Amino acid sequence: MAVFTALLLPVRHQLRDEMQRTLIERSGAMLHPIVLQRFAASAPAASDTDHLRAVLRSAEQPGMLAMAVFDEQGGLVQAVPASLPFIDLAPADYLELTRLQPVSRYHPDFMLHTTFGSDDTPMAGSPVLEVLLPLNRAGETRLAGAVQYWIDARALAQDLDAIEARIARQTRATLALGAALVGLVVGLSYWRLSRAQREIAERNERLIRANLELSLAAKASVLGQITSHLLHGLQAPVAGLRAVMATRGRDSGSGDDDWQTAADYTARLQQMIQQTVAMLGERQAHVSYELNGAEFAALLRERHRATAHARGIALELHAADSHGSLASDRGNLLALVAGNLVENAIEASPRGAAVRVTLATTADAWRLHIVDAGRGIPPRVREALFRPGQSTKPGGTGLGLAISHLLARQIGAELTLRETNERGTTFEITLPLGG
Repeated sequence: MAVFTALLLPVRHQLRDEMQRTLIERSGAMLHPIVLQRFAASAPAASDTDHLRAVLRSAEQPGMLAMAVFDEQGGLVQAVPASLPFIDLAPADYLELTRLQPVSRYHPDFMLHTTFGSDDTPMAGSPVLEVLLPLNRAGETRLAGAVQYWIDARALAQDLDAIEARIARQTRATLALGAALVGLVVGLSYWRLSRAQREIAERNERLIRANLELSLAAKASVLGQITSHLLHGLQAPVAGLRAVMATRGRDSGSGDDDWQTAADYTARLQQMIQQTVAMLGERQAHVSYELNGAEFAALLRERHRATAHARGIALELHAADSHGSLASDRGNLLALVAGNLVENAIEASPRGAAVRVTLATTADAWRLHIVDAGRGIPPRVREALFRPGQSTKPGGTGLGLAISHLLARQIGAELTLRETNERGTTFEITLPLGG
């Protein structure tokens, strides 16, 4: 029993330390990309000091006790509140920051009165989380500054106490059963410890996904400007290419399906460019208006009526009694998502069939159904439908549905495959109006 206890206690301490370290570093890991985004979003012409001061706006968050910003040499630039007795960064902390590594420290019994206090600050110690985050410009590995946070850690203290209590209970139960059933207890302990490690791995995976989304959001504004210039440059070449395709198709005779298919793809490309340029133009001009359900349905009908007619497809759009409305920026993005699904439905349906689009609106949400008359989506494609590379079209890349899924999430909508079989496929878009 003594040997078993001697083996169990180090594992218990290691697990507890690992879980505590994960929780302590979680706040810094979640805050770091937000601070970098705010640092990068400051005015391009601003000085280095103004860039650093721009991140002070994050001190307005609930639970933030104090905050300080340091330059690339570790010297204090500004503190909030200004009365704080901050000094330069410690050499060990500064060395970690030059490696662009965050530093997180938990103070379970921090004396608030000594550092932050006024006359009404409690004299007793309180849990405080200290977080040091490096600041660097995009594409650079040189330290441009650092920000230090002092955060109210009472919620973190409760989580740490809960972990400690949970591990303590598990240890006592294990020791109680170990005297008679050592083998069984070892197996049960191994299973429970593995489950706890899986929980940590799952939390880390969610954190990585959150960091990726924040990183993509930070790049979105720059990509939008690049996309706008690129699309404006493509308008004239695509229009000329469409004219050449149409002329070549007439000269080659009506039976040349390859030229007709190329002309159809060119027309669709030109339409997509025009729609995207119009949407970007409205954003750059700060044009804003409201779209109700009937107007949205009319917009879809106008954009896709010609394609459906050319392919011999009946495009049926129905909007129920309109409730609520959408701002133009969300409405245009929703139209792009729905338009891609409509074009896919037209391509998937045989000549003479119908593609049905139904919009049901309530005061809280819009629900859009796009139904085709195709042969359905194969199971192998269905398993990873919204990932790039999954396509039922010959030579398709599968990017259309993947991009539509990302655009839907961008406006707070949910794009799902509702039903698919040999009689057709139904996609559903649900968009909360309060998003």
